[in-house]
Amino acid sequence: MPADPTSHRADLPLYEAETDAQYTLDVITSLTGLDGQTIIRYQEQGFIRAVPAPAEEAPLFDEETLRQLRRIEHLRATCAVNDTGLKLILDLLHEVECLRQERLQSLR
Repeated sequence: MPADPTSHRADLPLYEAETDAQYTLDVITSLTGLDGQTIIRYQEQGFIRAVPAPAEEAPLFDEETLRQLRRIEHLRATCAVNDTGLKLILDLLHEVECLRQERLQSLR
């Protein structure tokens, strides 16, 4: 078993349909089971971002947003963190992911 269980991800192909998927608020709520107001609140707090779109259009969300929402709900359910703790954890997870990407690039 490899020392880094995520190292295989760099070898997997990315398909355009997977990276360019965009979801409406209604679809995101059904995929996550979250209330639409909760998702909008997370967006206002900076926990997630909508895909850039003209101001008159409804917000769209991508695969990364879907993963982030699932991560947020997992943290809330397992760690019972408040918004301040959630912000700290998400920032640290982002930093770890950036360091992981730097490490993978340096190994190439």
